[in-house]
Amino acid sequence: MSELKKRINDGLEGKFKGLNNGFLRLNEYLFGFQRSVYMLLGGQSGTFKTTLADYMLLNAIEDAESQGIEFNVFYYSYEIDKISKLCNWLSVIIYKKYNITIPPETIKGLGNNRLTKEQKELVDSEIEYVEKLFEKINFRFKATNPTGIYNEIWKFFTSKGKFEYEDYTDKEGNRKQKIVKYVANNPEAYNVIIIDHLLLLLKERGFTDKEIIDKTSEYMVELRNMFGCSCIFISQFNDGLTNVDRAKFKGIDLSPQMTDFKSTRNPYADADVVIGTMCPYKLDMTTCLGYKIDKLKSNMIMLKVIKNRLSKDNFGIGLYVNPKAGSFSELPPPDKIRYEDYN
Repeated sequence: MSELKKRINDGLEGKFKGLNNGFLRLNEYLFGFQRSVYMLLGGQSGTFKTTLADYMLLNAIEDAESQGIEFNVFYYSYEIDKISKLCNWLSVIIYKKYNITIPPETIKGLGNNRLTKEQKELVDSEIEYVEKLFEKINFRFKATNPTGIYNEIWKFFTSKGKFEYEDYTDKEGNRKQKIVKYVANNPEAYNVIIIDHLLLLLKERGFTDKEIIDKTSEYMVELRNMFGCSCIFISQFNDGLTNVDRAKFKGIDLSPQMTDFKSTRNPYADADVVIGTMCPYKLDMTTCLGYKIDKLKSNMIMLKVIKNRLSKDNFGIGLYVNPKAGSFSELPPPDKIRYEDYN
């Protein structure tokens, strides 16, 4: 059977349905959490980029577990330390299971925040689950360089399948072999790489920030093509989005653009899906996508699909954020919301 025919048959069998990422309307064009997709996620500081990535990841892990699907994750968390990430995820999981909000700052007892007796019982009941979940994920909280990440991922896949080789002759007439294909022991597995965020990668070989990010993106394309792994790279936006000169002109599009990505545009060119997040309230906008920002305030973010090789791009949807529980929900279309619904 040809590769094309096999791909079409696999689609008919539902092998590319994708795992749950927590969204519905968005998946008309993103199709859930897919294998072999390189996603670039960018935004200004405070627009919930990491929270959004974690939200999608946790939903996908839960879905994979319910279906008995192997799910492997390498998470390079350079911005958030282990204890903070544990507390954040405790908050997310408690909200998902019980619909009760216990903010991470309360779990950690920061300032005057303290757990009530009932909250403490809930937190204690989920600690074991979260710690076991962490053991399944290859977290890396100490920064490394792009080649270190590449070598670690390559080594992982050598234990998860085998390579097929082809003979060739080099310019000097020497007979050699080259890799032409990788055959996974479990082709149904999901293998995910997350880097948060690109500017915190360790330097190597005297590279500039741009060269470091470009090399990481180059490696990701190779890893995606060879092993079918998926990736979420988190990137900071430059200052252009909040620039006064940009904002003062009526009719100017303030939504995330390709030019907003910091340091380099190579990851944008390499990625299959590029998503930008924006908080209209922080930009003093009164409306966005038809929603009343004075009512939703900083709890509303605009998620814009800037680029999408899977389907449609250049569109935005409104998300309502519960930052104290790491949770998102898609806002209904603005023409379906009544004035009293905003309350």
